[in-house]
Amino acid sequence: MDSTEPDMVNALTEDAEEYEMKRVKPNHLGTFARYLNSYPLVDVDGVYQHQRQATDRKRVYILTRSTFAGQQRDAATTWSGDIGASWDIFRKQISAGINHSMSGIPYWTLDIGGFFLGAQGGVFINGGEDPAYQELFTRMFEFGAFCPIFRAHGTDYPREPWRFLEYTDTIVKYDNLRYRLMPYVYSLAWKVTHDGYSIMRGLPMDFTADHKTYSIDDQFMFGPAIMVAPVTEYMYHRPPEPSVLIPSEQFKTKDGRPGLEVKYFCDDHFQTVCHEGVEPNVNLDWYTGWQNFITGPKFSIRWIGKLIAPQTGPYRLIMKSWGPKHIYLDGKELQQNYKNNEADTLPVDLVAGKEYDITFETSNSSLGAFRAMLYWKTPDILAKEKTQEPRDKTRNVYLPGGTSWFDFWTGEVQEGGNTILADAPIDKMPLMVRAGSIIPMGPFLQYSTEKSADPIELRIYPGADCDFTLYEDENDTYDYEKGVYATIGFHWSDAKQTLTIDKRAGSFPGMLQKRTFNIVIVGKRHGTGVEVADRPDEVVSYEGKKQVVRFRL
Repeated sequence: MDSTEPDMVNALTEDAEEYEMKRVKPNHLGTFARYLNSYPLVDVDGVYQHQRQATDRKRVYILTRSTFAGQQRDAATTWSGDIGASWDIFRKQISAGINHSMSGIPYWTLDIGGFFLGAQGGVFINGGEDPAYQELFTRMFEFGAFCPIFRAHGTDYPREPWRFLEYTDTIVKYDNLRYRLMPYVYSLAWKVTHDGYSIMRGLPMDFTADHKTYSIDDQFMFGPAIMVAPVTEYMYHRPPEPSVLIPSEQFKTKDGRPGLEVKYFCDDHFQTVCHEGVEPNVNLDWYTGWQNFITGPKFSIRWIGKLIAPQTGPYRLIMKSWGPKHIYLDGKELQQNYKNNEADTLPVDLVAGKEYDITFETSNSSLGAFRAMLYWKTPDILAKEKTQEPRDKTRNVYLPGGTSWFDFWTGEVQEGGNTILADAPIDKMPLMVRAGSIIPMGPFLQYSTEKSADPIELRIYPGADCDFTLYEDENDTYDYEKGVYATIGFHWSDAKQTLTIDKRAGSFPGMLQKRTFNIVIVGKRHGTGVEVADRPDEVVSYEGKKQVVRFRL
């Protein structure tokens, strides 16, 4: 469900939203300004309720772009919208997801790889085969594997793993890890439903006594056991630099005045002039209404003048508008390298101080906000993009106090209350597991219901007592609301070195009556990483009865 804000016709700022709200008439409850924020709740709730009325044999699942308090009741996941692809945007997404979850809305996701590669803040105008973009995609994919909902989505470039060349193996690795963690993730989803839990947890939620966690917004707990520390800086390939607005001093009219001559046409094909003037540069940002001389949604604009290059060398010109756009230098249209709601030209060589005839035109045919801006990348910016410097393949990770931590990849143990420098090459996002944790991991899967979760590798991270409840049901239908599901409780006693497996509670059609638990007491280079442990510490055949397993460590 897109645009469930509702989409106030591209009102992207507070002032623009205020302007657009005043144009919306009251609804039957009263003024729209009073009820605007609750709109997504009512919108999503209506779809949820009516789908529930249609059948109880298929669970409702809604992906929606906006959220209001209470929406967690409606089987809704919020995604963060059409973000651009950049390292800065990726970094901010982590904070957004944590805050969203901490507000009481437990299901959140993002467009892995960014929706736009080269627009809306995205900088990857050279496309998805650019190694710099593929590095960003891979790091976002690693993070996405530990979001409540795991999904890659976007325009401009396909997102299948095999398209990412040298990074494909890493992407498949994290895809496999997410599927191996399905028993853990699905049991956490049950805790959301049954206990009001959240899967993506800001560190202060679980480490309230450690005040150092309060300001950390780029690490989080994934359930009770796994701490995730995404890598949010490039290490291998410098990304493209952002473009800058062409300043007014680089333009003059044909008769030598500062700026550009501009004509506004009250149609979208440059026929009927309705306004003329001179503007310093191309920088229209109409988020709070159109100019008075624009009387309808169909209009077009043409800027004409001289462009003076400040440096000799290659330039890229970037046109930012939602409608069709064209740019001409000395009467020749510049070829576009990237086309979307922004368009970047191929490099064009200019000479410092030389004047070039320039024409930029764009048109609009829809209601809502309007934007027309002309940016560029100068030779200095393009040269900077080509430079490379050695980058450390590490990141700082804070380990909350009051517990010790296992490195998921190596099994090495570190004490909490410290910041460590964690290894973070491209195939290794730092993952730390709290001592006193139980993580059930299933077999490798191609899709979630390919086969039953058997055997389950039960990884125990010693150092403290701990519990975990494995939840299973029919995978779809609403029979679980009637008690048709099963749980198995696990309890680790660190002092006694025993694992107690409870009697199975409940049942459901198709349930495994007999199953195997391969129990692994995690240690250095034992029970680590994505692969199945080749030497479990104990193999338990389970038929639903309580068992106590003793270890000698």
